[in-house]
Amino acid sequence: MKKLMLSAAVGAILTAGVAIAQTAPVPPAQPAPHARFARTEARADVPAHVERLFARFDANRDGFITKDEVAAAQAQFAAKAQDRAKRFDPSKMFDRLDSNRDGQVTKAEVDALRAARAAAKAGAPTEARRGGNGDRMFARFDTNKDGVITRAEFDAAMASRTARFAQAGMHRGFARGLFDMADVNKDGRVSLAEAQQAALQHFDQADLNHDGTLTPDERRQAHRAMRGQRHPA
Repeated sequence: MKKLMLSAAVGAILTAGVAIAQTAPVPPAQPAPHARFARTEARADVPAHVERLFARFDANRDGFITKDEVAAAQAQFAAKAQDRAKRFDPSKMFDRLDSNRDGQVTKAEVDALRAARAAAKAGAPTEARRGGNGDRMFARFDTNKDGVITRAEFDAAMASRTARFAQAGMHRGFARGLFDMADVNKDGRVSLAEAQQAALQHFDQADLNHDGTLTPDERRQAHRAMRGQRHPA
C-alpha cells in the first residue's frame, strides 16, 4: 500500500496535481479534480456525471439527497483526507524526483521521470498532453525562479497546497450553497432531476461562448467571477 501511495504521489509534479489527490482524495468513483477540470467538458455529459455523484450522496437510496446526507458525506471525505495526509510522506516523493541526490530537483530530472513513467505505461500521448500542466506546476514550486526546486521550496509548496485542499474538502458552506441552489422547491431535499437542472444551469453560466462545451479557461473565468461576487473590492 505504501509503495502504491508513493508511486501515485510522485506523479504530482509530473501530471500537475496527483499528489494533492493523495492528500485530499476524492471519492473513488469520481475523477480527481485536476483530471476533470483540466479538460473540456460537454454539456451533454453533465447529467450522467451528476447521476453518478448523486448515487454516492443518496445514502439511504430513497431518490433524494438531504442536507444531513451531504454533511455526512463531507465528514467522511474529510476523515479520509486527514488519514491519508498523515500517512503521506512528501520527503519520499522529493527523493524519488531528486535522481542524482544533490538535494534539488531540476526540470531535466522531472522530464526524465515523466518520460520513464510514460514509457512504462505505454501512455506517451497522454503524458505529452499533460506536460504543459507539469511545467506550470514546476514553475510554481520553483519559488525563486532559479531553475531548480530545493527541498525547502518543495516542502513549503506541498504544505501550502495540502492545507488549501484540506480546507476546501472540509468546507461545508459551499456544499450547502449548492444544495440550496438545487433545492428549487425548498422542501429540504434534492431530487436527481433538481440536481441535474442546477448543474446544467451552473454549466450554462460558465459556458461564456454558449457553444455547449466548458473549457478550462472558461472555468477559471467563472471561478474568478464567483470569487469577485463573494468578496467584492
